[in-house]
Amino acid sequence: MLSALHAPVFAWAALSLPFRPWTLFAVVTAALALLHAATAVLSLLAHPLAPRAFRVTSFCSLGYLAFLSFGLLSSAVYVASLNRGLGTGIAAALLAVWAVVTLLTLPFACWGVASTGGLRLLRAKRRPSPALSALAALLVLAALSLLFRHRVAKADVVPVPGGAPSRTGAALREALSSFDALPPAPAKAPSLMTTAPAACAAPPEPGRPTLVVTHLAPGRDPERAAVATRCLQPAPGEDAAAALRGALAEALRGPLKIDVVSATQPLASPGPGLDGLSLRPGLDGLCLAERCLMPWQLIALDAFNTNAPLAGVPDFRFGVDLAVLRRALGEPEPPGGPTAGGAALRDGLVRVETLSYAVDAEGALHLLSRIGEPSVPLTEATAQQAAAAAQRYILGAQRKDGMFRYIVDPFTGRASFDGFSIARQAGTTLALCELGAGAEGAPTSPELAKVVQRSLGLLAKLERKAGEGDSVGALFYPKDSPGTIAGLNPTALSLVTFLTCRDAHGTHDALIGRLARMVLATQRDDGGFAPQLDLARVAPVLGPTQLYEGGQSVLALTLLEALAAREPSPEYPPAAAVRAAVDRAMDYYANRYWDHFASDFVYMEENWHCLAARAALGHHRRDDYERFCLDYVAFKSRLVLDEDSEVTPDLVGGYGFGNVLPPHNTATAGFGEALAAAMAVKEARGEDLASDQALMRRVLGFLVRQQWSPATCFACSRDVIIEGGFSESMASPRIRIDYVQHAWAALGHGGRMLGLVPGRSAPAAGPL
Repeated sequence: MLSALHAPVFAWAALSLPFRPWTLFAVVTAALALLHAATAVLSLLAHPLAPRAFRVTSFCSLGYLAFLSFGLLSSAVYVASLNRGLGTGIAAALLAVWAVVTLLTLPFACWGVASTGGLRLLRAKRRPSPALSALAALLVLAALSLLFRHRVAKADVVPVPGGAPSRTGAALREALSSFDALPPAPAKAPSLMTTAPAACAAPPEPGRPTLVVTHLAPGRDPERAAVATRCLQPAPGEDAAAALRGALAEALRGPLKIDVVSATQPLASPGPGLDGLSLRPGLDGLCLAERCLMPWQLIALDAFNTNAPLAGVPDFRFGVDLAVLRRALGEPEPPGGPTAGGAALRDGLVRVETLSYAVDAEGALHLLSRIGEPSVPLTEATAQQAAAAAQRYILGAQRKDGMFRYIVDPFTGRASFDGFSIARQAGTTLALCELGAGAEGAPTSPELAKVVQRSLGLLAKLERKAGEGDSVGALFYPKDSPGTIAGLNPTALSLVTFLTCRDAHGTHDALIGRLARMVLATQRDDGGFAPQLDLARVAPVLGPTQLYEGGQSVLALTLLEALAAREPSPEYPPAAAVRAAVDRAMDYYANRYWDHFASDFVYMEENWHCLAARAALGHHRRDDYERFCLDYVAFKSRLVLDEDSEVTPDLVGGYGFGNVLPPHNTATAGFGEALAAAMAVKEARGEDLASDQALMRRVLGFLVRQQWSPATCFACSRDVIIEGGFSESMASPRIRIDYVQHAWAALGHGGRMLGLVPGRSAPAAGPL
């Protein structure tokens, strides 16, 4: 029985896990699957060779475990040593995979060896053990338990306007027919932002329609408006749409938010220690007796980042904290006191599912999902509108000294410049220079030019010079920070930005030369890069690299290579030296950097290498480096959710792991950037782009739906620009400048590859 279960598992692993065909892992795993299949067949036939097959399979399982143990453990050590931060997490994940493999192989192998004579000659066959009967009973109990859990997880349906969710929109539009007759809201009316729970006459329950409407109402001052929330619960048989029409009689003409409760369920725990996952971000609201918070309000409260499951790691937050939500619902202390947990925290709480609608200032009704608009299609018009809106957001996020606003809460408008990053400042400026001018030859707007020049000026002021004749430069923030150790990442990406912006926004040739010498000084003998440079000695400081800096360094040097060949200047390092450095770097990253057992299964974040391969198409092509990019994108493409992923439709195109963890917009956008570059490389190689184009459409469609728009910004702050921005995810509302930059870059470069956005991102390709 166990071999019959193991055989398809190992066969699936051999066929599905490696993204390259017929790797050593695939061959060895397929062989083990065949051995398990043979053992199962011989055992079912009671063939005399069955014990011998069992024994051979057991010893082969031990050998397989040893093979994978060496491969996975060595990869874990390598990856943890190679990259700080995320590298340790990837290493831990590899060790977790090793633990799963151990559970699949070691118990079976030990049982097989022991039951077939141990390490001595094969013993006579023993009588069957009652263990199989016990196992069968456990399987039946497990199946019954799953059926019970499935039944408990189903929510009870609540009547909705129109009689069915598919007809609710039409019923609401009919109720809104008098919208234009409402008195207008004052010019400085607030948004609909409120974290106060709706007060209903009774708890939402099956058999009774419940609509929660948030609207603008006349304030005490005629020049101002107030935000009002009404919970409508018409009696059975009464028309819910008519109740909505009556409620609107007290509203001003302006944005409306309508949440139609479609199902309710007493809050249940997903499992031990998993209370933080008991609500779905943006889909579920929460009620305590008659008081209810709608799904969008939970997002506005950042409720899905309040649960701290690890007491020793307070900054690790994931999911909801029910004690916090009970307080938000007006309960000062949960049953059982402040230290209560588990069932006490869930007592009396009801999860509500809603149909979410917003009415814009013109009276148009929009169906929403979480904080996005699922009906927005990806077209030439919507792609260009999204790119233009992202540009407007970035242009409006700069202050006079050139620094971009780092973080903003879209609901409160609270903004922060804390956490400033040279690399993110440079990356945002890079997007402006690459995409801000639109089609080739289009003039740069004065506003765009001013923003770019301010940012370049800010970056230039952060330089610290070193070396003979001040020939080397590196960027520090703050510039007067102590120490002489300069990080590669901020300098390398800033060099990319100065090179990209050079032609349209003024030369900084002397600075470009100094920054280039810093990057060259960090290059190791093997072609890779040290993460830091000691400016006092102009010597590399060896150690684990950070994410991105390798690809950013190759991109910077290949851009410099093209410039130095086109416009030789004594300000730059010699063109021949730059070309040789680029070639050594490409050779290292293509052939030695990721040469380990787990390279068939996983990559780190290598987006910038694809951008470097695209930039080099016109003057420095290497087949192995281009293949490194294409293999990386092939791996990453498996994590993009599609229509077959069994996720809700609004998640399709996102980069993630299913319904439980909402896709992060920046991870999705970063993949879109890499995919756009890989498509340009494939195009230059004469390869087919059909599957990549379909994938890009899904990715860009997801991003278009996630962008803050007039329809989704019904509760956005009016104090700062929010429209055009991108939040971290559907569950985390904050907007960071690099979230917007990466999303815009994906929309721009990806849109160009699809013919949706004017312009070209790749140079004319030279010979391979």
